[in-house]
Amino acid sequence: MILFTIVVYSIFIFLSDFRQIYSQLRYFDFILLAPILIVIFASWMALFVRWVWLLRMQGVKIPFKNNLLIYLAGYSLSVTPAKSGEFLKSVLLKKQYNVKQSFTVAIIVQERFFDIVGTLIVSILAIGLIKNDFLSFSPLIFLVCITIFLTSYKKISESFFERIYRIRFFQRYTSSFENVNDVLKNIQRPKILIFSTTLTMVYRLLEAAGIYLILMAVGIGVSDYFVMAGTYSLSVILGTISFSPGGLGVTEGSFGGLLFLQNIELSKTFAIAIIVRLFTLWFAVLVGFIALKLSNSLNNEKKS
Repeated sequence: MILFTIVVYSIFIFLSDFRQIYSQLRYFDFILLAPILIVIFASWMALFVRWVWLLRMQGVKIPFKNNLLIYLAGYSLSVTPAKSGEFLKSVLLKKQYNVKQSFTVAIIVQERFFDIVGTLIVSILAIGLIKNDFLSFSPLIFLVCITIFLTSYKKISESFFERIYRIRFFQRYTSSFENVNDVLKNIQRPKILIFSTTLTMVYRLLEAAGIYLILMAVGIGVSDYFVMAGTYSLSVILGTISFSPGGLGVTEGSFGGLLFLQNIELSKTFAIAIIVRLFTLWFAVLVGFIALKLSNSLNNEKKS
């Protein structure tokens, strides 16, 4: 993944010209650095609230400090396809609190679903407001509604697990699958779907505010906040469905391309995309590794 990241970013640096990136960073308004980091971190707290709530729906209660560190530790492996590295949270909960992984894995899968749906809704609403034309986005709106319906329709999940149980290889894991199925049934309740998706939307809107500040810091003016929210959300969706590690290359490329459509010089757009991802992706990875270290230290102190 490190080699892949180096290759991808080398291509973007080549396309944007290193002097452009240096120029953007050289004139970066560091007065805005603290507000940017605070807003980006605050956006994660919306997802942390969702995480705590979903755990409590399963009767799992973890001390606040430890739970926050475990949650943030999941960001250490954000540079994985569809953020699958966040299953690390399940491993840590099993190791430190003996919480069944079948429970927490199901919750993390649902988190990814809420991420996609909430992000897609933000991008549709933002672009719809910009263009003042929601009719052209009706196929996407229909797709979101169908996805939510199929996921929340209990008979579909029950039918899926019934078929799984018939396969001899999976019969030894029947109890684990039953636990997963129970969690999914609980999470599929309309109240949880609406609340969790809303928190995802809050996360994306706060993140967009951070990106808006980043663009201000590098001297790029964007006329509308919702333009930024829709642009970046759509780029994240494209990066997620590409299944490239952390959306690398696809998210930056699509974000740069969409910025170019907003009359920003092409040579600058890729530089801006890299700078934005330093805050929205690599800052999270750094915080994740620090949280992982602290979480392990707390666990060792508890054992001793």
